[in-house]
Amino acid sequence: MKKIFTLMTIVFMAMNASAQEVALFENGGTYNNGATLTTANAKVVLGNDRTSKPYDVKLSTCKAYCEPLFGQTVPVKNEETGEMEDKARVVYVVGGQNPKDGELDGDNSSGSGYKPEKGNVPQSGTYYMFTPAKDGHVCAFIILNSGKNFYVAKASDGSCLSVSELTIKADGEEATPVALSESFTVEEKCTGTVEFDVVANETYYIFCTGSKLSFGGYVFTPAGGDTPVGGLDIEPALPVTFDGWDDSFLIKKTDVKAGDKFVFHIEPVDVEGWQWGAQVLPKSNADWSDLGSAIVPDAQGIGTFEITEDYAAVINANGGLRVQGMGCCVTAVEYVEGSEPTPVTKVEFDLTKDWGTWNANESITYNADGTLTFNAVGWGGLSKWLGGANWSEYSQLVIEFAEPTAVATQLFVQYADKGAYDNTDAKQWADAGATSVAINLDDRKSAVNQFALQASEPTTIVVKSVYLVKDATPTSVKKVELSANDGAIYNLAGQKVDASYKGVIIKNGKKFINK
Repeated sequence: MKKIFTLMTIVFMAMNASAQEVALFENGGTYNNGATLTTANAKVVLGNDRTSKPYDVKLSTCKAYCEPLFGQTVPVKNEETGEMEDKARVVYVVGGQNPKDGELDGDNSSGSGYKPEKGNVPQSGTYYMFTPAKDGHVCAFIILNSGKNFYVAKASDGSCLSVSELTIKADGEEATPVALSESFTVEEKCTGTVEFDVVANETYYIFCTGSKLSFGGYVFTPAGGDTPVGGLDIEPALPVTFDGWDDSFLIKKTDVKAGDKFVFHIEPVDVEGWQWGAQVLPKSNADWSDLGSAIVPDAQGIGTFEITEDYAAVINANGGLRVQGMGCCVTAVEYVEGSEPTPVTKVEFDLTKDWGTWNANESITYNADGTLTFNAVGWGGLSKWLGGANWSEYSQLVIEFAEPTAVATQLFVQYADKGAYDNTDAKQWADAGATSVAINLDDRKSAVNQFALQASEPTTIVVKSVYLVKDATPTSVKKVELSANDGAIYNLAGQKVDASYKGVIIKNGKKFINK
């Protein structure tokens, strides 16, 4: 039997015109500290209010302005007849403690209330944390008491949005603007909305001091970018909880194309005997062949499945996409149309083969995650032989490290018109603690014999990527192999020789001793 997943309720609507995402609370739901209300590109986390009692779930009357945004049809008791009747209401939550900057002390918040000049955002009591995955605009339902200081503060530095950046409207037959004073207060109690712009990955604290702010969900409108298509035919209906590999659902869409993607909202579920956490694995509808690696959600609970030409062919031919998972609940799926491909502006070297060292005591490990580990002895070098490669269309060579370097490093480029270790060859130093090193290529780049990364003393360096740049702001990557594996033979000075040459030679990027 399936386990019931009740941590949160999602009401998700994808509107083609404005790409709005709507998240509403559930009437009768339970929302404890840290409960999350989410859409595809944003989430609200309820603050640390009380340990023994969840946030209270209540209903507000719903008038013409808020009804299309936040209204839900819920059963309401008719006081005259005693019968339950369906009415349009806003379901909202409210805690029991005022927001303060100290730890939660049992059921009580502690510390002081927020002051803009201090930037002391709440750590306990009633507050809401909104985090978007994209730049955009927020419209949230609130009930704000008169005379209470209302703030939207940034987690990054504790600063609050100015009065001019907050738009408050009262619910009614139409939206009525409500003045927020310079002291961040309203004259009369306001039931309505607050709106403000947000930037991606910043967390915004929403609260009022000296009182408990009621919160009734939000509408998030991403700024530009991808446009949700919506209208997906999914069977069975979401949410779907994955307790075992026999569980799955089918997305019946057969007009997908390369560059588009499915966006999954995923939450973890405790499944006895499994420790995999939340993930899904898309399979084709016909033969259940694997279409790609597991989709693991990010910090927002969002996992994406990007569609290549091969994937598109399989999905369209087999009647859609079947999704299988473990230890998670998929609450929403969105189909997002991709934009035009971004021109390739950097070309990346393969870190899984054909690298060498200048010192016999140095070693290279090709890692499963695609990185390369170089154990340097000092003034040796992690080298890549190219044998006169033409880099005319590139302006820069860059090496990025998986973690800051412990010692100073030097990037060395040897052009074909110079011997080994010639002082006129290109060199670029990077101090200890660097996360990358880059070197500008000069007018000799039409013929490059090799490049190397040198360490000033023994150390271990993990290389994340090595690439050539066509311009100063690379945005997409095409992995290619740039080694010259043409069978030509070179000496250590980079000069082309024939098979009669005796000594150390380089052939197809590797060193040999020719006797």
